Amino acid sequence: MLPPKHPRILSLLTISLALNCFLGCASYRLGDATSAPFRTIYIVPTLNESYAPLAAARVSAEIRESFIRDGRVTLTGNEAEADVVLSVTLTDYRRTAQTRDQNDTVRARDFNVALAAKLSLYSPGQGNYYFRDRTVSSNTSAYVGNPYGANGTTNFDYRQAENLAMNRLARDLAKGTLSAVLGNW
Repeated sequence: MLPPKHPRILSLLTISLALNCFLGCASYRLGDATSAPFRTIYIVPTLNESYAPLAAARVSAEIRESFIRDGRVTLTGNEAEADVVLSVTLTDYRRTAQTRDQNDTVRARDFNVALAAKLSLYSPGQGNYYFRDRTVSSNTSAYVGNPYGANGTTNFDYRQAENLAMNRLARDLAKGTLSAVLGNW
């Protein structure tokens, strides 16, 4: 602490500290600083060439929502009005058992679910691709049953567990797609 006989030094120190704080943060901006070389995007409905049940609609909706939330580009409903066209094809879906039921070793209790997609970003105005067949993938765990529940609690069956896992996979694929399209190349 400075002695009280130097109030001028104390006030100058306080002013310079406040000025440094304000000027140091003056150039800070919220959000991602990268900008895309295009302003509008049309997203083709997702094709499902995998065995993922009802995944195309979920993935399409999540991808659209992720672009809307990000806000750096505008979605268009018409391919002719878009600067770029994004096409997504689900290519691979895998479900692998992680743990087995202790009473029935054929029956899985938990499994890993993975979904892969290929992305292509085309510029109709320039007539070329920014990228073609770029792979994005996601995986998560699905849990069948409730090992911590009391006797008589309802267990998840495989379809319910897979349905919940598909929502997570779709969100993760949407994040990966957004990163691939708007990230630094």
